[in-house]
Amino acid sequence: MTSPREQVAQLCHWIDAHIHEVIGWDDLTRQSGMDHKLIMASFNKHMATTPMTWIRQRREQLNIPAAAPAADTHSMAFLLKSTLSSDKKPH
Repeated sequence: MTSPREQVAQLCHWIDAHIHEVIGWDDLTRQSGMDHKLIMASFNKHMATTPMTWIRQRREQLNIPAAAPAADTHSMAFLLKSTLSSDKKPH
């Protein structure tokens, strides 16, 4: 069985391999096999930080801009509706 320290090290290696991508909690839990609370506790214990802070710091160290979040379809629908509504108003 892999120790929590080894799981964090493996997760950090995976993060580095995917650092240009959007990385969320679903990705971390799926990749590590740990739940959210165990990832947080393990990162705090072995890395002295949170996973998201560590990801941000790694991007800064590597001079990589933060990955753009995936499109939020709800926000996109609202934007489209707002745009269409404003087009109907008299000028």
